[in-house]
Amino acid sequence: MSKSYHATRRYLKGKTKKEINEMVDNSDSVLHELAEKSSIKKEIKKQRKNEKEKNEI
Repeated sequence: MSKSYHATRRYLKGKTKKEINEMVDNSDSVLHELAEKSSIKKEIKKQRKNEKEKNEI
């Protein structure tokens, strides 16, 4: 099964720059979850593109 990421950018809405900078230091913050989500989404999109190109040949 795939892993679900429930964090969205809305969690950062209304936060000050100081609060976001403090989130950078905390490894359990939503900011890190969003970064991980983004990198995994990019990786999956590349994999799907490669599979699509292989199937077209």
